[in-house]
Amino acid sequence: MKGIIYKAIKYRKVTLFAVVFLLIMGFYNYYMIPKQENPELETSIALVTTVYPGASSEDVERLVTSKIEDEVATVPGLDFSKSTSKNSLSIVIVRLDNDADIDEAWTDLRQKMDDVQGELPEDCKDIEINTDLDETAGIILSVSGENYTYEELEAYGEEIRTELSKIEGMSRFEMAGEQEKEVIVDIDTSKLNFYGLSLDDISKIIAAQNTEIPSGNLKEDDAKINVRTAEGYSSIEEISNTIIIVSQVDGSIVRLKDVASVYMDYEESNSRIEHNDRKAVLLTGYFKGGKNIIHIGKEVENELDRLKEDLPEDLIFDTVLYQPEDVNNSVNDFIINLITGIVFVIIVVFIGMGFRNAIIVSTAIPLSILITFSAMRIIGVNIHMVSISALIIALGMLVDNAIVVSDAIQVRIDLGGDKLRACVDGVKEVAIPILTSTLTTIGAFIPLLMITSMAGDYIKSIPQIIIISLFSSYLTALLVTPTMAYMFFEKSKKRDGDNFVRRFFQGMLENGMRRKKTTFAIILVILVGTVFVVGKVGLQFFPNADKNIIYIDIEAEQDSDLSKTQNIADAVAEILKNEPEITSYTTAIGSGLPKFYNTLSIYTQSNDFAQFMVRVDLENGERFETNAEIVDYLQEIFDREITGGIATAKELEVGEPTEAPVVVRVTGEDLERLGEVAGIIESN
Repeated sequence: MKGIIYKAIKYRKVTLFAVVFLLIMGFYNYYMIPKQENPELETSIALVTTVYPGASSEDVERLVTSKIEDEVATVPGLDFSKSTSKNSLSIVIVRLDNDADIDEAWTDLRQKMDDVQGELPEDCKDIEINTDLDETAGIILSVSGENYTYEELEAYGEEIRTELSKIEGMSRFEMAGEQEKEVIVDIDTSKLNFYGLSLDDISKIIAAQNTEIPSGNLKEDDAKINVRTAEGYSSIEEISNTIIIVSQVDGSIVRLKDVASVYMDYEESNSRIEHNDRKAVLLTGYFKGGKNIIHIGKEVENELDRLKEDLPEDLIFDTVLYQPEDVNNSVNDFIINLITGIVFVIIVVFIGMGFRNAIIVSTAIPLSILITFSAMRIIGVNIHMVSISALIIALGMLVDNAIVVSDAIQVRIDLGGDKLRACVDGVKEVAIPILTSTLTTIGAFIPLLMITSMAGDYIKSIPQIIIISLFSSYLTALLVTPTMAYMFFEKSKKRDGDNFVRRFFQGMLENGMRRKKTTFAIILVILVGTVFVVGKVGLQFFPNADKNIIYIDIEAEQDSDLSKTQNIADAVAEILKNEPEITSYTTAIGSGLPKFYNTLSIYTQSNDFAQFMVRVDLENGERFETNAEIVDYLQEIFDREITGGIATAKELEVGEPTEAPVVVRVTGEDLERLGEVAGIIESN
């Protein structure tokens, strides 16, 4: 150890060159490290959805959901599954154990769902399996206008989507809010009855006419020509002219248009998007993994500005979600914290040791941080919300070792010894104690590396970064600080009792040692008081997200009538309009919005569901200081004024949202007995 320190000081040009090299590499790697909002996770949850058109919830449960759950129960590594059966829709959520082989489990799940597909009713759509529940939208743009139909908005949205999808770094852009059309055959039943036909007869006639049927072939000599009928209907007129009956008396014919009106219209079950009460479509962009979304976001902005020049002026573009801005703000906040930390270190060390020493000691912070950036890029840790938090946590500890080393060196220089000897001996004296202190701090974070759940994967960059940065600060204190001290430290001019700070703390130490019982009593009181205060502090595994966004989920009582859900959404929108803290809101009626935060659930299309994403501005308001306050305020209004369903205001959570703080699952094969047991548990 002594020899290494001696050589670092003696060959200080090499040491300083290494420092400059590490600084340059740190800046370069900081620029190159992918920047994103949240860590990338491999989720252990899958969503299995199956559409059974026209079936009641009871039929869906009996014919679809129960069969899927029977197969899901045999998936290796299964923790639990839960299901919901609605009219025309089956939803099964599959969750794996923490130690399950995720790739193997999902491969097995897909194979089992392929097998069970053949056991489902013929009218069932293909089973859909979504294992990418962690995929979150990076950009959501709203395209709306006062005098535009959904069809016109879709046309403009598709044009924009095509161009934005070409940007390097974007995985894809999707459009939400498209309105599917269908052919409506509005039958006059009195006319139909006159001809002795039923609705089922009409349905079968139309189905038969709309089917492609091979008609054999024509053969002549060695040539053979296949013959087939036309591929169903190609226009509304063809459907209207479908012959439904021919008179056996005079050969007269009756066409479909004689008993019905045939026209094209939007499907009643279409989900709809609105932005600030205007019809809208949403363009949802997803970033590729391992990319710097700040730079990609700027390219999206530039391309969108170019596209707007060729689009109508009254077409309104709004940014519903823009992750690059949030990430850029987080990074800028960290840089401000870094600079603030260095300034405070200089001030504090200056009070005790002088300005020259303060400058030397404070260099440990940026050097350690930049070395950490290089290490982060090597081990594949990106800059995101969690890693930035880890850097801020480490910030206050990076200068500790350098302060101890510099003080040990300064004491020896003040005693009049040789400066080189003072630097070497000073570091040698404290090397083991500061190593022990560093390892003790590192040891406190090692258990976080051993968490095996998704929560562990989410926060693992915290211990990684703190361990790397503390080792960097230790090496900096051992090699760089003594080198700088040898070059710049001088004998102190005020060390003999004229330093107020020194005299103050020395007096406290002497009084504390002289009055041992009093000191011990004070410590005991502080300890007991701390335990009492900790017991009063609220306990939460993950905090709520620090964003200017809240969301509202709506569940209508009637699960088959989208218009009822629309009415509730309109009532919620009227309430939001009157709140000055709310700057904008985007609504999905009949489905959930594209996933705009990583911990939100995936919502499937359902006539009884709607969702609001609400942006709030509490900085200029006087009524609310936190999102929690405005959420509670809105919930009181919803509970009082909303009828026909439930509107629930919620905050975004950093952790996975839970339905309740405590969930008890009762499993077994006898459904009736399970209900009895659940009732007993609930009553107790």
